[in-house]
Amino acid sequence: MKSSGFNIEDTHLRDRVRIARLFAMVCMALVWAYLVGEHKDIYVKPIKILKHGRRAKSLVKYGLEEISNVLFRPTYTPKFDVFKFLSCT
Repeated sequence: MKSSGFNIEDTHLRDRVRIARLFAMVCMALVWAYLVGEHKDIYVKPIKILKHGRRAKSLVKYGLEEISNVLFRPTYTPKFDVFKFLSCT
């Protein structure tokens, strides 16, 4: 939820109910991005491991990039359906 993420602090909301709803949506988006990133890492293309043993990017960032490509690049052909993670089936 840092700078390359959801920027929840930039909303300037004051109503507690709206903040709670927004936070719930951000939490769901975070879980969706994590699940997509994990699936892509395991089944499609693993994230590169750097010399110090850590991944080059997080699973959430990997998932956000995939979701962004599917939603905003019309010529992008996904290797799996990112929307299946939104249903519980």
